[in-house]
Amino acid sequence: MFAATITGGKFALMALPNIEVVTLLIMLYTYVFGLGMGLSATLIFCTVEMFIFPINSWVISYYIYWPLLSIVTFIFKKLIMKNRVVVPLIIAVVLTTMFGVLTSLVDTLVFTSPDLYWKMFTAMYIRGVPFFVTHIVSNALVVGLGFLPLSKVLMKLKEQFFPKENELKNKDIL
Repeated sequence: MFAATITGGKFALMALPNIEVVTLLIMLYTYVFGLGMGLSATLIFCTVEMFIFPINSWVISYYIYWPLLSIVTFIFKKLIMKNRVVVPLIIAVVLTTMFGVLTSLVDTLVFTSPDLYWKMFTAMYIRGVPFFVTHIVSNALVVGLGFLPLSKVLMKLKEQFFPKENELKNKDIL
């Protein structure tokens, strides 16, 4: 279900270049439901994408970047608990910035000869700057505005539909 909402969220905004909710959803699922659930949904999302879109260099980038986002969110979960606006915003901005670099590195690696690698990387990265800036700004807005309220909703749903998990955690604390 989580992977389906990530895919559906991507499709819902597909007409808007580099504006997406994938980052927000992966961060939310990992934060609220843990690394196992977040990473599983992320890997399923990446795999489903290959059945929808022609396979190309983006597959490598997706299998590196999206799981990394889930892992980083999990690593900083305790910090996110302290501030569910600023910390997710910082993670989203930093990793979205890295996404532009990663995709340019991978595309250059796949489509360029070794002797031209750094010249082509520079050209490809510069060519993508307007898209990268749009991606960074939109993720800052989407995560900055959406993480706190949606994490509250998901936590309530988790308590409602997974009460045994909460009881086990409470017993471990006692």
